[in-house]
Amino acid sequence: MENRINELLKEFGIEAEGAERGGMVLQLTVRLVEAERELERQAAELTEATANAVAVATAGDLRTSVRGDLLAAVTDKAAVVDAALMKVSERRTALAFVAQSVKANRAS
Repeated sequence: MENRINELLKEFGIEAEGAERGGMVLQLTVRLVEAERELERQAAELTEATANAVAVATAGDLRTSVRGDLLAAVTDKAAVVDAALMKVSERRTALAFVAQSVKANRAS
């Protein structure tokens, strides 16, 4: 986690501000990393659900009830991944706004 935090601070050009423990920049960065990890976990679950659906389909069990259950499972997982992706996007945007403000304050 520490490495990813440092990568993000460097990416946004706010390494010095991120070094302040308990500061807003560090807190936002940590929350972004947590959101990225959640996205990775949810994406892995979606991949697994999709693989299970493909396995059942290739086994030839394509009754309407089975197809509906498989589609529902994959669709639900996809919705969770979409929500996790939005959370990452929102947190990256928040960190970008803060970084922009920090850089503007440095310049003045």
